[in-house]
Amino acid sequence: MIKDDGSLSFLNIEPDKSNRQFNCPEITQQKLINLQFFVVDYLDEIKTKYGNNRFLVKIKFNLEDSESEARKFFTNSKEIKYVLSKVKELNAFPRKVTMKASGNRYYLE
Repeated sequence: MIKDDGSLSFLNIEPDKSNRQFNCPEITQQKLINLQFFVVDYLDEIKTKYGNNRFLVKIKFNLEDSESEARKFFTNSKEIKYVLSKVKELNAFPRKVTMKASGNRYYLE
């Protein structure tokens, strides 16, 4: 039996499903261009200082990475939002993707 070390992590408390948020560092889409990663989850209809209806996307470079190694980015890309919505409909997360860009347009392959 493992002894309680007094830490919060020892309790292994599950996140509150009604208050979803991603507690990990932010990264920009630009830094992800031509990199392969796993889209783990996303939140839609996020309001930011840049506008409404943004997606906040949670990613991991390796599926076995801890939550502290996860990253998140905001996107307003219609292509990315469409693809993520379809993946959600299929209940197919996590999904391995590569971030691509064409000018100011970001998309996933």
